[in-house]
Amino acid sequence: MLSFLNKKTAGKGLLVLKTDGFGLRATVINGNRDALKVTVSVSSQQVDPIAALTDVLEQLKNVLGKNVPSNALLLHISAIPDLVQITESFDSPEAENLLEMLRWEMEGVVAMQSPNWDLGWLLMGRGYISPEQREELVHLVTEEKQLSAQHGGRSPMRLGEVAIREQMVSKEQIAECLHIQQKLQLADQRLLTQWRPQPKEESPYDDLSDAQKFLCSAMPAAQHQQWLDAVKKVGGSSGFPKLNLRQVYPFAGSTVPLLESTDTVLLTEFHKAYVFCAVLQDNQIRDVAMVKCSSHMLDAGAVAEVLTTGSFAQANRWLVADGDSAFSDQISQLESVLQLDAESLAQAAADKIPSGRNELLAELGAARHFLGSAPLSVAPLIGMPPPDPIYRSNGFKIAMAACMLPLLIAAYEGFFYWKLDRLQQELASSERQLEIMEEKRDRQRKDSAEARKNITAYQQNTVLLSALQSEKQLVEQVIVKRQSFVERLLPVLSESINDGVVLESMKESAWYEFSITGKAVDQASIDDFNQVLSISLEPLNMYIDKSPSNFKGDSALMQNGIYVFEFVLKQKGAQ
Repeated sequence: MLSFLNKKTAGKGLLVLKTDGFGLRATVINGNRDALKVTVSVSSQQVDPIAALTDVLEQLKNVLGKNVPSNALLLHISAIPDLVQITESFDSPEAENLLEMLRWEMEGVVAMQSPNWDLGWLLMGRGYISPEQREELVHLVTEEKQLSAQHGGRSPMRLGEVAIREQMVSKEQIAECLHIQQKLQLADQRLLTQWRPQPKEESPYDDLSDAQKFLCSAMPAAQHQQWLDAVKKVGGSSGFPKLNLRQVYPFAGSTVPLLESTDTVLLTEFHKAYVFCAVLQDNQIRDVAMVKCSSHMLDAGAVAEVLTTGSFAQANRWLVADGDSAFSDQISQLESVLQLDAESLAQAAADKIPSGRNELLAELGAARHFLGSAPLSVAPLIGMPPPDPIYRSNGFKIAMAACMLPLLIAAYEGFFYWKLDRLQQELASSERQLEIMEEKRDRQRKDSAEARKNITAYQQNTVLLSALQSEKQLVEQVIVKRQSFVERLLPVLSESINDGVVLESMKESAWYEFSITGKAVDQASIDDFNQVLSISLEPLNMYIDKSPSNFKGDSALMQNGIYVFEFVLKQKGAQ
């Protein structure tokens, strides 16, 4: 299944979810890693994961009907990437100890780069105020603090109170943003970490020969679990498909799989919370850096300081991903500093992704990576755990229950054999007593009556045992015969199904007579199913008695654009 997905999305496509803490966007992507296609993209302003996921799935259901994909990816703004370098000579080379070391390295990175939304930025993120209004609020709050200090230290008005006073927002909007801020402040800061080892660079310095770089991603485990729980709860309910969250990607660096260049390329991604910079050479990441801007306006000088130092200054080509189109002024400033023209990443990768989809570059990059492009360029976090072992499945439990039936019959038979042996021993003991106490006739009569009673019970038990043995043989014959026949029939049905046919039920209407119902996308799929099934049933000595196939001169009934059919299978010679 994984090898197939790494080449091409399933028939319904791939559902890519993206959350920045202010809402959720859901995008359905079809095609393969070399030619992606965006089917539909919807968004929700809900903050709670369950409410947001329910909202976007309802919108997708209204557009796609039953064709909403079940395989999903998640891009989360709190997933932070970094390039970690360690030596291979550390004391604990095992995978678990390596994970602990990398998680320890990522703790400082996540603490430094994780979004830190204050009330002003939350109001901007929800679209209630503009950047200019936020700057004005910050200026007014500063004046309030100065006036407070001059007039006896009275409590100054806070940003939310000033915003309400200036009639920029309502009390309800302030309360909503404070609620979001509280949800984003997690008490449990333990990290979930994943890594990808990067190919070693040839170094002229011997002391760096043991250096190994790992591209890591980490996010708070509580937020990761929050989305897993939401997917489990919403998927499969209210007519939604049962979702399988395959992987969780970070925002930063998610567009790297869209690049294919042997040159030294500088990639800069502009996001609401941070700017991500990476140097790629021969399609391999050489260096990364991030500039955080979730608590203040982005300073182009801070980005320029990163891009004009070290390996970043060696790039001769600059690609820019600005999905929100909100950083054009800063990009213009950087062009003059770097003396490089900013090329649009969407235009550079136009042959791989749909045109005019700048706002979906992160989703397209994650989808392309998941489908097998540049596997070492991104380190996604794990999604939903694999299914339970087979011994926990309902089918296995039913099979075990069926196997227990012969064991119960055998135990029942063994019990009566033991009881019969016991009665025989009691009878022999009674006969010995009769021979010894022959002179005591009164006692002999009593013992004789008891012996006759025991003999009667023995005879009754013998008759009962014979009946049970006959029942056991009959049950065993029926079970073995029926189980053998069904085991042969089910694979025949499974192998005869084509992509256009879905089976809904199989009922046994009479002895060796089965009614199979289902739906198909067209009449040709039904005809193909009829033809393959007819051939496959011959070894079972069965035939199709009733068929909606054109080969029989009939056709299936169409309901709401879907063909509904019923096949009746019978065994030759069965009455």
